[in-house]
Amino acid sequence: MPISSLEGLPLLAMLRRRLAIFAVLFAALTPLSAHAITGQKFLAQAAKANWIAEGQGARVVYVIFDPNCPYCHVVYTESQAHLKNVQFRWLPVAILTPTSLGKAAALLQAKDPVAALRENENKFVSARGKLGGIVPVTHIEAATNAKLRENDRLLQLTGGQMVVPKIFFLGKDGKVHMIEGALSGPDLSNTLQEVAASRP
Repeated sequence: MPISSLEGLPLLAMLRRRLAIFAVLFAALTPLSAHAITGQKFLAQAAKANWIAEGQGARVVYVIFDPNCPYCHVVYTESQAHLKNVQFRWLPVAILTPTSLGKAAALLQAKDPVAALRENENKFVSARGKLGGIVPVTHIEAATNAKLRENDRLLQLTGGQMVVPKIFFLGKDGKVHMIEGALSGPDLSNTLQEVAASRP
């Protein structure tokens, strides 16, 4: 797999469990439109987006995910060991399967979105036709549709492929980092430990 670049910055390609993983350090994100957005501005927009927060740490990690994504489920499982030091902000999108939209809406429409997120992940079944454990809603409120469209817009602003998960955080070097795809357990754990140890 060739090494490419984002706005002239290196993109390191790694293979993890037959999935192409990209660890990106970027100063500018290239959206699908002609207007570029800096990493800092992206985080500012993400902070105002429609996410479900889990964890009490001072460090913040944003994860764009699909409720039916098995690789997102790997990230969620690994995140549980870091909730004391990191706050994970989960931004649901619906891009993978026919039931993704109903499940993403169910998360945002739930009276307790954190409990709904946990239900989806704790009942996750890595089998075709099952996947995320939450029951999809049949009625999607207009406000929920708008929230999901905004999250989808943020996913597009990252540039590159429309894949999940996409993980963003401010590194200890003061720059925004993006991980596209799911790192293996040890690599993901080491990354999250480094994030937790860095100063907010």
